[in-house]
Amino acid sequence: MIGRRALCGLLMTLVGPASVTGNTLALGHCRGSCANIDLPALGYDTFCRSFFDIAAGGKLRAVATGSNIRREMRSLFRERRLYRPSRDEIRILWRDTADGFSVVKVEFDLECGVPVRGCLGIPDGAFKGLILLGHGMASTPERCFDDADKDYMNALGKQLCQDGYVVRCPYIVQIGNQESQNNIAAMLASHGVSAHNVSCASIDAGEIVCRKLTGASGLNVGVYGVSWGAFLALHLEAATGRMRPTVVSGYMRDERKLLMSSVISKNLGIELATYIHFANSRARYAGGELAYLISPCPLFVEVGNGDGANAIELGRDEKFAEMQSVYASSGHPHLIDMDVFDGVHEVNGQRARPWLYGHLASPVYQQTSRLKNAVAL
Repeated sequence: MIGRRALCGLLMTLVGPASVTGNTLALGHCRGSCANIDLPALGYDTFCRSFFDIAAGGKLRAVATGSNIRREMRSLFRERRLYRPSRDEIRILWRDTADGFSVVKVEFDLECGVPVRGCLGIPDGAFKGLILLGHGMASTPERCFDDADKDYMNALGKQLCQDGYVVRCPYIVQIGNQESQNNIAAMLASHGVSAHNVSCASIDAGEIVCRKLTGASGLNVGVYGVSWGAFLALHLEAATGRMRPTVVSGYMRDERKLLMSSVISKNLGIELATYIHFANSRARYAGGELAYLISPCPLFVEVGNGDGANAIELGRDEKFAEMQSVYASSGHPHLIDMDVFDGVHEVNGQRARPWLYGHLASPVYQQTSRLKNAVAL
């Protein structure tokens, strides 16, 4: 546990003074189209385009020395390991205070040459644990901590912080549409860098960011992924085997059924399939095959009953049943659960947050999180 008084000195000692201060969480009204407001206002569109300048400057490199990636997942990540944050100093972009917590926006470089931006939410009191939060497309880390005008993330970061948890939420690179994701991924791949590895490594690096900015060590770590972030959370835990209690929100379907559905056929003028669909064996997003790698990681799925992208006809219940079967066959049926709530494609958390907190506080965490605190600074 570390209190706020100790935190103030650590921020200055470890990473230096902030370059910007002020009321930086005062986001504009988005009315359901937050990406259109947030991405240019927060500079993320310029940030993403800077990747092409980094590539042109010869600064991208196929170097990965982070957590080991299981053999079954290596073709998806293009490496045997996750990308690790470089040894350079973490850059503080700004700090802000909110109701019962503060937010620090930071940037650092991965060893492959790709920069990562994101926010760290820090409770005012003692810390109960650390939660790695992955947002979906059309949202931003800042929006996750501000409930003045909610998007489908429903200010989840704020809720988690007010419940006493440090929250690390990196920006998942894209500018609010599938085309940007595909184009950035293709450019990075041409230089031997995996966009999927970058995204998952950005989330996983939250443990290092938290330690460097707060000095806290030994925190129990959970993962909460939403929409595209849920997809990343599943793959991160399957790839590393860290066994961190994980919530996936707004993702549970059969990708093959999605690609044959009217969601795709009726929208042929809009790119809906992501770069991840375009290679062999990479439609193993959920279901039995992935569950074999994840189990016995505690896993909770939440999906709105009005979420058209994860409907019953797209295999939601079928794929979850496959995962349940794997957990049952390995003797851990109690470690997987799903909540279909009254809502659409959005975060709910009514059952998921107490579930996550319970697993993080459980003595069983010490047994299942096999690599806890194994990340060296």
